Amino acid sequence: MTDLVLVHGLGSSSTYWDNIRPALEKEFDVVAVTLPGHGPGAERLSPAEAHPRQLATAVIATLAARDIHDAHLVGISLGGWVVLEMAALGHAASVVALAPAGFWTTRGRREYEELLARPALRLLDWALPAIARVPLVKHVGLMTNVKHPSRVTDAQFVAAARALEQSKGFTACDVQAVRHRFEGAASVRVPTTVAFGDADRVLPPSTSQDRSLAPPGAEWVTVPDCGHAMTWDQPEACLDLIRRAGAQPPEAS
Repeated sequence: MTDLVLVHGLGSSSTYWDNIRPALEKEFDVVAVTLPGHGPGAERLSPAEAHPRQLATAVIATLAARDIHDAHLVGISLGGWVVLEMAALGHAASVVALAPAGFWTTRGRREYEELLARPALRLLDWALPAIARVPLVKHVGLMTNVKHPSRVTDAQFVAAARALEQSKGFTACDVQAVRHRFEGAASVRVPTTVAFGDADRVLPPSTSQDRSLAPPGAEWVTVPDCGHAMTWDQPEACLDLIRRAGAQPPEAS
């Protein structure tokens, strides 16, 4: 089967993809990577290490160690920016960038809510399974990222909270993201899809969806009834985008 690489967003982890990964594994050899500075055992990152292009270089090295080259790439948010950088560096068969960061129309916005939440999550880790069962708490915790918090399972909520808690590279990645934009569009020569939810509150069109920064010829898709965490709000729509991209043969260099 064809290799498919999934790259999570800022303050997240490979578990983000758990709700769509089983469906994808029926059609692809799926690898869900963990970005530097994220996941269990994460370390803090220097500014240079936290730049999206350097994160892309780190992911490329991780995949090369597993003999994975020119895979179909899917990324969400910061991960969407990272997979675009990977394609610009010549390491992609296709790209699906879901709600990618780096398309700033103005300066990017720091994720202060998540930054402030991390210390509280460390204190409340033991209680997270119980907290996840309180609908109001889950709604408040997710309403910025999803349009339909009720579609997020308790297990997804707990995994997301713990991933944010563990992400020691959060601050450095956040700072580097808002200080830069994706500037490698001209170097992307593979089929590319850029998709945003129509109700994205994290990266709205007014500040974060500059279409001029997309690779030439990229398909730009707006997914209806969908927030920022697109695969949680509209998993079937995202699966369709991924399957269509994975079915395309690489373009000639």
